[in-house]
Amino acid sequence: MTEQQKINFLSLAKGSWQRGILHDLLTYKTISNPTGQVLRGKARNYSIRYQESLSNLFQRVHNAGYAIEYIPGIRGGAYSARYRLVI
Repeated sequence: MTEQQKINFLSLAKGSWQRGILHDLLTYKTISNPTGQVLRGKARNYSIRYQESLSNLFQRVHNAGYAIEYIPGIRGGAYSARYRLVI
């Protein structure tokens, strides 16, 4: 992926939380579900909002022509699921 494509990819994020997710996808290629095990403290009270935000982000990423693969968790659930950027 070229530098311009990386900049365009990161520009799909709205806010620092989404930008962090996209940055981690670019860096590590695979990330764990950011709304599952990662949310701590008061953020857990807003997990539904974070899930909606993640869904909206992935929809924008898909519309821009990038593919993110969903890898189900150990028992097929979303809590321990992972996401992978397909390049």
